[in-house]
Amino acid sequence: MTAFPALFQPGRIGALTLPNRLIMAAMETNLAGPGGTVSDRMRAYYAQRGSGGVGMVTVEYTCVDSPRGMGGAPQAALDDDAQIESHAALARAIRAGGARACVQLFHAGRQTLRQYTGGVMPVAASAVACKVYREAPEALDAAGIERLIEQFAAAARRAVRAGYDAIEIHGAHGYLLGGFLSGAANRRDDAYGGSLENRMRFPLAVISAVKAAAGSLPVIFRFSADEHVPGGTVLHEALRMAPRFEQAGADALHVSTGTAEAMDWNVDPVSRPQGARLPLARAVRKVVEVPVIAVGVIREPRVAEAAITGGDADFVALGRALLADPDWPAKAREGRLADIRPCTSCNWCVDRLLAKKSLSCAENPLVGHEAQPMLACDGGGRTVTVVGGGPAGIAAALLLDATDWRVTLYERDATLGTGLRASAEPPGKEKFLWYRDYLLHRLERSGVLVRTSYAPKAEELTAANDIVLLAIGGQDRRPEASGLEDPRVGYAYDVLTGRLALRPGQILVYGGGETGCEIADYAAEQGCEVLLVARGAARLARRAQYVYRRHLLGRLHDNPHVKILEGWSLEAVTPAGATFTDADGRRATHTFDQLLLAAGRFPGGPLMEELQALGLEVHSIGDCRDVRRIGDAVHDAYAVVQAMNAAASPGTPQLEALPV
Repeated sequence: MTAFPALFQPGRIGALTLPNRLIMAAMETNLAGPGGTVSDRMRAYYAQRGSGGVGMVTVEYTCVDSPRGMGGAPQAALDDDAQIESHAALARAIRAGGARACVQLFHAGRQTLRQYTGGVMPVAASAVACKVYREAPEALDAAGIERLIEQFAAAARRAVRAGYDAIEIHGAHGYLLGGFLSGAANRRDDAYGGSLENRMRFPLAVISAVKAAAGSLPVIFRFSADEHVPGGTVLHEALRMAPRFEQAGADALHVSTGTAEAMDWNVDPVSRPQGARLPLARAVRKVVEVPVIAVGVIREPRVAEAAITGGDADFVALGRALLADPDWPAKAREGRLADIRPCTSCNWCVDRLLAKKSLSCAENPLVGHEAQPMLACDGGGRTVTVVGGGPAGIAAALLLDATDWRVTLYERDATLGTGLRASAEPPGKEKFLWYRDYLLHRLERSGVLVRTSYAPKAEELTAANDIVLLAIGGQDRRPEASGLEDPRVGYAYDVLTGRLALRPGQILVYGGGETGCEIADYAAEQGCEVLLVARGAARLARRAQYVYRRHLLGRLHDNPHVKILEGWSLEAVTPAGATFTDADGRRATHTFDQLLLAAGRFPGGPLMEELQALGLEVHSIGDCRDVRRIGDAVHDAYAVVQAMNAAASPGTPQLEALPV
């Protein structure tokens, strides 16, 4: 008996029965092989998700017209018979794990670059440039539209031959079909533009053609019910579209949001609450008879269950949650909720793809490396001490414990996970506590010896260990200014970790990076008046995750209790206040009740040099090696442990290096 009976009851889409109501959403991976084929890595990635208990796996955006319709590289395609064999192997691998296999058919439209389209100009509804990709595409003529209708149908026939169980058409997020539906992207004055009826004409024809080509396979149409761009599709239009999609042959509707210009509505930031898009799915469900699939920041089984029982949707699609933990469905069914590695919506995965790298996950570095025997070697009972109980230290300790090392973990604070607490403290970032709690749960069940409120000396570590891993975090950079010994002065990071109390009144924040912006947001939410002073005139929080940065700066600029000055450097702190100078030599003094320094952090510390001088093998990981993001810290831990295991087991095959 499961605690989520609605979620784990069978469901039907057309003639296809799914074993439960969970569907893996399509997400690009950059793992495809040459010529649009499916690579071994891509197949292993999907096979693992297919064996984790999900009802159906949707294979990522598969191009129907390469190279002109490509949205990235490498990218899978189904526009050539030569690709069928590798897709057939993929469909078999997914089904072998117990899931149904669906493939998403895709054309990028204007949301692509010439480097992906073979140098050819992209095509779209109109010659209107997307603000992200900037170059105006070529407007499709009537003959081009008819040709692409056949391309979608031909891809569907290949999907049938490959043995897929279902087909999804990508009509969302501003790509080709979504662009025709959108008043923002479609400026045509012919039969395919202008009125909503005309804007639907091409997508409806594609649905009908794919349905005719798919035979008994169900056809799902994914669309944005609200694009969140000026002039774009909004809900009242989507509610008129949905019944027409059904009439054209769609057996289910997958309700999403956003475009490339509103990326934060298709890859939601950490600050977006769970289930934010469910009201849209609920509204669509009221106007159609076919099943509705909901998607978007559904992280906990209770939220997914409530979406089904509450009438929001018939199925729930999980995307990034299945990157973090492919076994999310199986663990949910078994009630092992604390064992689910949670997705925090940190968008590490998105940044990897934007950097044109293969897909990965901050918390699960094995994404894309599923066929690699990460833990094939072991430590043979050797001793290792990990100093520092942040994400890098805990992740390393758990991996070492799992591979037969005798592990002791030291943390100078009274509690573990201080760095994750700092990440979770700013408004809207509470999800990072999920990951901290997951790590602590795993640690409690491990064989790792944990000592808190203690910082060992170099001599202690040398006497008792074969190897030491330093994960002691970074250090705050102290500005070159006088008077910083004033008791009203502290570090922003210490407030976020709980080591320093926030004082009421006027808060002065010095530093316009991510931490400075976050402490300003946090202090304002606590009722303080905040002046944020940035040293440079460059972009605020310029190293913050792209999607999250939009939300963070939006909150700051909209908050009347936050004032921002850019281009000023701190010179001195006196009883009268803090004095700043700008590039022209002007001076300004601002009073404050508390000055919080956020001038950056740097790695390292004296312990590394002391241990090396004593001849001990020592590795630094996380912010101790380089101050970056949580994903970098966790990837550091995996990479170092992998190297240690290989070195401890000479003669074993060398493993492929994990991405760091």
